[in-house]
Amino acid sequence: MSKNFRPLYGNRFKDMSYEKINYVERINQSELNAANDFIRKNLGYILQGDENFYEKLWFVSPNHSNPNYSFKREFFFYEKNGKRISQFHMSTGENLLISILNSLYIRNNDRASLSKPCMMLLDEIELALHPSSLKRLTNFLKDMASQYNYAIYFSTHSIELISGISPSNIFFIERHADDSIEILNPCYPAYATRTLYDHNGYDKVILVEDDLAKSIIDRLLRSKRLLNNRLVHVLPCGGYTNVVCLADDVVKNNLLGRKASISIVLDGDIKKQVQDFMTKRGLSNNIPLNFLPIASLEKYLREKLYLNVDQKLFRELNDYIFQNKSLTQIIDDYKKDPSAPQDNDGKKLFNQIDSELRERKVDRAELISMVVNHLFENRSQNLEKLITFLKKQME
Repeated sequence: MSKNFRPLYGNRFKDMSYEKINYVERINQSELNAANDFIRKNLGYILQGDENFYEKLWFVSPNHSNPNYSFKREFFFYEKNGKRISQFHMSTGENLLISILNSLYIRNNDRASLSKPCMMLLDEIELALHPSSLKRLTNFLKDMASQYNYAIYFSTHSIELISGISPSNIFFIERHADDSIEILNPCYPAYATRTLYDHNGYDKVILVEDDLAKSIIDRLLRSKRLLNNRLVHVLPCGGYTNVVCLADDVVKNNLLGRKASISIVLDGDIKKQVQDFMTKRGLSNNIPLNFLPIASLEKYLREKLYLNVDQKLFRELNDYIFQNKSLTQIIDDYKKDPSAPQDNDGKKLFNQIDSELRERKVDRAELISMVVNHLFENRSQNLEKLITFLKKQME
């Protein structure tokens, strides 16, 4: 096995025997070593929100002085109310997390260079963790990935965990009836986890493609006072095929119950593709369908910032978001890219914009908010059509 591969699975149980458990409870304090602050503080922060919660944390080395009771890896203890707790008696969450942190600590210190990416695979890390701990764990893993150049992949069935992940970093693996495997990326949490199925208290569900569409619909629902006495859920699901298939599944299997209804709002540039897709799939469920007054966010920005520059929008974004590397410089760099003329979906330009947002730790939501504001200040006929559609859906 490669020295660069350090498995964690099953190690606690490989050390499980009556003799070892009995020995661990009586191990001499002098054989214990103080755990590194990286492990101690992050264990406390993630599980308890307090770096010093596990003030006294020790471990015994696999090569400690008693060869009759060797362990497969480092074994941890902490003190609580004056009593020493061995890893055999820690909670599942404590045991899992302390193993992950220990592996990270070792990996961080034996890497020859941080310039070479390192991959980490974690299986269902949400086991036995509180939702608040999951959020702190997600933030911790993001910091580790950034600081130490890790590519961290984990499998999960937890909506609390996946809701904090960017759709571009979610890979949905689906096995079809013929055992073929399809991987969808980007993928929205709602589509990956089918959270829609768990909520039967909505009066109205509107499926959309992405967070820009959600922002537009939410803004219209509020501004036109269409939420009175209704519980409405606007749910991003990813590309239009995901939206259409999910809606069809919901209707055919009555997953929302009798009192709730569902409708679809898609990007404004794909009307023909949607019709062709539904015809090809034989979808005729009569789900109300409408379209946004703009195309995707990527196409909209390419149109307004590069092809036919909207000077007002350009200036607003440049002044309030792109104060480090200017939007002018980003567009100039984009123009020098030989593939820019073929960037019809706007993804290359958006990747440059998004890269600058990430570099400056600017939330993508700020960009979307300004785009939506600009859209509403320059209301089009198509926006009025969408308003009429939403009013009818709320009747």
